[in-house]
Amino acid sequence: MDFWDRMKVAMEKGLDGSRELLSKAKDRAQDLGERGVLRLEVMQLENQAEKLIGKLGTRTYEALVTEKRLQVDRDTEGVAELIGEIDHVRDRIREKEAALEIATSRETGESEGQSSPES
Repeated sequence: MDFWDRMKVAMEKGLDGSRELLSKAKDRAQDLGERGVLRLEVMQLENQAEKLIGKLGTRTYEALVTEKRLQVDRDTEGVAELIGEIDHVRDRIREKEAALEIATSRETGESEGQSSPES
């Protein structure tokens, strides 16, 4: 095999390697993007839960101080609705965290299962 044939073979191998590397990089970026979106959604839901808990505290304060109630429970106007909303948001947080865990384990499982082509 002369010099030009060897160069041609080397270039083809290099192009094939580049294509494979680019494909892996694209998949990795997509995984990181998916995880980033899930993390953002969890943070937004946690913020929403905090606001609802603040509303629940405000409603409790109003009932105890403004309305001069001796106690506040789920039967107090507005309390059950707020607790329901908080529970719903917490369920959504758990779902997003589970999806994030799956995406993370899928990525680490793929990277652990991969070996270098030279091994």
